[in-house]
Amino acid sequence: MKALIYARQSSGKDDFSESVEAQIANCKRLAVKEKLEVIGVYKDLNTSGETYPAGAEEIARLDKAYMNWSLTQSTKKDFRLGLSQVLLKLSEVDFVLVNELTRLYRPINGSFLEGHINQLLKENNVKVLQVQGGTIDLSKFDQQLITLIKNQILYEDLQKKRQNSINAFRIKKDSGRLCSDAKMHGIRYLGNGKIEVIPEWVEIIRFIYDNICAYRPYRAIIRDCNERWGKEVFFYESSIYAIAKQPIYCGYQYNSQGELIKNVQITGQEFISFEQWQEVQKIISHKRADYHVKAKKHWLPLSGKLYCGECGSKLICLLEHGKIYYACNKRTLDRNHINCRNSRIRFEPGLRGEPALYDAIYPLLSIALIERHRKAVELLNDKNELAKYDVELKNLAIKEEQLHEMFLDGLATEEQLRNLLTRNKARRCELLKKVTLLKSSNLNDETLQNLEKNVLA
Repeated sequence: MKALIYARQSSGKDDFSESVEAQIANCKRLAVKEKLEVIGVYKDLNTSGETYPAGAEEIARLDKAYMNWSLTQSTKKDFRLGLSQVLLKLSEVDFVLVNELTRLYRPINGSFLEGHINQLLKENNVKVLQVQGGTIDLSKFDQQLITLIKNQILYEDLQKKRQNSINAFRIKKDSGRLCSDAKMHGIRYLGNGKIEVIPEWVEIIRFIYDNICAYRPYRAIIRDCNERWGKEVFFYESSIYAIAKQPIYCGYQYNSQGELIKNVQITGQEFISFEQWQEVQKIISHKRADYHVKAKKHWLPLSGKLYCGECGSKLICLLEHGKIYYACNKRTLDRNHINCRNSRIRFEPGLRGEPALYDAIYPLLSIALIERHRKAVELLNDKNELAKYDVELKNLAIKEEQLHEMFLDGLATEEQLRNLLTRNKARRCELLKKVTLLKSSNLNDETLQNLEKNVLA
């Protein structure tokens, strides 16, 4: 008989998991013991057991319990590719091997997930063989009922543990203690709730605070930091902001409500005064508030697309004597990058006809402009059909909702629901793409005329 192995871990890295490898090894030993031929091994890393397999997006969209749960999650992994590959091969095997059933699914109360997977297993006469727990034959009513009850109990227990953990973190944070390892510059976590200041960082952090209070440009501060301490760590603007905003250096932290409170772990080790920290917050908040005004002042089509030939960093746009240049930013952060000045390039030619970037890319821009005009004409024509697309989308949703209610009442099968959702999926995606594009576009007849002038210019 043939079998598939499936393993999953809820948290960890996306490329490797010791837990998953251990699960697979356990399943392989069980396969040898039961004399099963393993024809495939599939896994999902850093993925919750509450999620649906890839390919079941339409069913998940109608699952209100799942959708409500997904809104509370920060992870971007909504569907499991490994599980979908297992389900696609169910017709070829007799068993699915898992370490224990929660690796296959850990359904939310009221979710369709368990029923969806169980239905596919029953249709293909596939049994679940657990390393911890034995065989589950979901075609038998008693085993299906026991599995359902166990999953409900496990889910409730998990929810209680999760809430208790959240409450414990909140209490710890509100008592003036850090909830996790000290991952800020200059602070070392010793274990058992103890932290200490790293002596080598005291001078660096004081230097940054003193220079911000002196209203020195950030780039000058970064350059000086890299010249003095760049061998140990390279500083960027994000590094300076992270250090400047961290209240732990003056003996404070934020509680669960976002309020400043005293930190009890660093008492006696403070090396920045609270008054200086407050002054720095005022300075950086004013600079941040004014920053967005200049953000797109000299935007060009190739901004963010050009790289330094010496160090590989992105080139930034500069305005010098009324002329636009691209230059490497790394040279302003560290004087050791002298050769980066060779990457400086002018955007438009000067009076003496020096070669410039515009001369090289103009043919490409012309082709792109013509293509942009063609698409703009199509988009303007499609805008007249917007109401028609909206009506068609609503009709698709009404039909699906009606069949979904029939499915819940036992008047329609899961196969009928799946077939309808499959038929509608491609059309819905096409319509949604068009509607989103049309509604987000500010294109009108006047804009199109201006674009035509640019093409003909």
